[in-house]
Amino acid sequence: MHRLLLLSVGVLLFPLRLMGSDRPVGAMLDEAVSVRFPSTSAVIDVTKAPYFAKGDGKTDNTDSLQKALTDVMGAHKILYFPNGTYLISKTLLWSKKNAKGEEAWGMNWLQGENGVKTVIRLKDGVFDNPAMASSMMWCGGFGSADWFHNYVQDLTFDVGENNAGAIGLQFYSNNSGAVRNCRFLAGPGSGLVGLDFGHRDMNGPLLVSNCEVVGFQRGISTSRAVNGQTFEHITLRGQTQFGITNEGQAISIRSLFSENSVPVIQSYGSCCMLDANLKGTGAASSVPAIVNFNGGRMFLRNVSTSDYGRALGDVASPDSAAAVRIVGEDKPGSRGPNIDEYCSHEATMLSDSKPGSLRLTIKEPPATHLEKAEKWANVDDFGADPTGLSDSSIAIQKAMDSGASTVFFPGSYALSKTVFIRGKVRRMLGAGGSIDYFRKVHPDFRIVGMESDSLTIEHFSAIHGGIEIDSSRTLVFRSVSDCDLTMRDRSAGGELFLEDFVTHDLKLRNQKVWARQLNVENEGTHILNDQSDLWVLGYKTERGGTLLETRGRGNSEILGGFSYTTTAGKLGPMFVNVDSSMFTFFEEVCYNGDPFATLIEASRSNNKTEKVLRGSGTTAPYYGKR
Repeated sequence: MHRLLLLSVGVLLFPLRLMGSDRPVGAMLDEAVSVRFPSTSAVIDVTKAPYFAKGDGKTDNTDSLQKALTDVMGAHKILYFPNGTYLISKTLLWSKKNAKGEEAWGMNWLQGENGVKTVIRLKDGVFDNPAMASSMMWCGGFGSADWFHNYVQDLTFDVGENNAGAIGLQFYSNNSGAVRNCRFLAGPGSGLVGLDFGHRDMNGPLLVSNCEVVGFQRGISTSRAVNGQTFEHITLRGQTQFGITNEGQAISIRSLFSENSVPVIQSYGSCCMLDANLKGTGAASSVPAIVNFNGGRMFLRNVSTSDYGRALGDVASPDSAAAVRIVGEDKPGSRGPNIDEYCSHEATMLSDSKPGSLRLTIKEPPATHLEKAEKWANVDDFGADPTGLSDSSIAIQKAMDSGASTVFFPGSYALSKTVFIRGKVRRMLGAGGSIDYFRKVHPDFRIVGMESDSLTIEHFSAIHGGIEIDSSRTLVFRSVSDCDLTMRDRSAGGELFLEDFVTHDLKLRNQKVWARQLNVENEGTHILNDQSDLWVLGYKTERGGTLLETRGRGNSEILGGFSYTTTAGKLGPMFVNVDSSMFTFFEEVCYNGDPFATLIEASRSNNKTEKVLRGSGTTAPYYGKR
């Protein structure tokens, strides 16, 4: 076994577009998009009775929006904001109980019509004291990690003027949850933090996707040790202290664009970042673009910087200012201006492996099929029971076979037999409800047919009987929780995209898989990759057992995340590599005294097996390249 420090010094000028894609680095918000839903009791329009919010930019909507929020807490409904500017003057609070006094466990979804045109704006001068931080919206966090499946999408949070103590959004979700297609705006002299994840412990795992932060002292703030946050397609501009601060959390970042005069990242947790373009302005020439301090672990790949004093200041000292005082080359590759690949700590590399990450091809999910809501097939219109009390199998099958390309599930549904997803169906959209809550059927859905169009399944808090994949069709699972996938022979060769996905036992065979914010909770083998290419940005697990076994000359690349080892750490090796290629930048948090005893077990076709035991190596990073 070899332990290796660092990698290559970057000399390339990385493009403003992602490799292999026409998409630019950073957020890309489309003003032409209009998100709408069919008329249903599951979609609550804040401008309609009994709330009558006015998006005129003049009326104070604090009371009406607070009432709407309280009414929908935990109800598996969508709180919908049509385009407009909704003025508020106090913090909007999510609550542990709804208006009926019923216990809420999360399951909240706030949806704007358009991320640029739908604005919640803070009245000028109401949060003017920077010593008394107050947020425009506080999304919960009640002392335990049981606030599940929460979403804020397609909204702008504008903290207004003369609000030096204002925070845009304090978001919280566990297991699954996301902030998508949002903007956070602060003018000069206003704004402490745009997007705050450090306000409560145990926040995550969750995803932040396609978001822009303009202004504020700190653009994004994270902290605590669990449960991890994943960021993709982020733009930061005009912060006055830092773009992102990370105080101990495990964060994974891809496609970050920053234009700032201050350091883009200050981190002492675990930070994995790839495909970033960091442009310095003004005083940036006297500071590093990235600061890693206090022994924090960091992995960087394809990072381009310009007009900063150096690309990276990496110090063991708890004094982050020590990174600013670095002169010259310091750690190999840290001066920049560009970083091809960099590790802050020694890597573990077994005797017949090669250094470096795998650099698997990264593919964006296919565009979601969008059509007017009037064309959707609402399963309730076919006789399905949205309360989940009676069997809806026949009704849902009728909706699937209706010829509609979008099938909408506005409630929660019981099944007595498997429903086939086939024909023209290209999108299956829930409102955050569950399918087969009592697990009476396995599988709940079977995907069949060889259609060339992709299929997107999104926004279900649980599909308890799981989904069987008997097709090589390209599939996207987005914001789907507690759903186990069973692969049949015809799934071989298919492409699978998992975005904000929770499962328990994932077995892959001869597939190409891209995952963003993947949460696997199980005691035993979590993921088996047999002959597949698996790329993961942000992997969080719970309980013991092998977290990933790669065999059959498969390829697995884990870019960020951690094991929250709550039970059975000695049950098996953390990672198993059988004649395959693996790269991991992955850590462990364990509070019960039973962490993983064996970190890596690797064997080759020559029957040689090597093990890395706790204390003799690391998985942050581990190179296991054939």
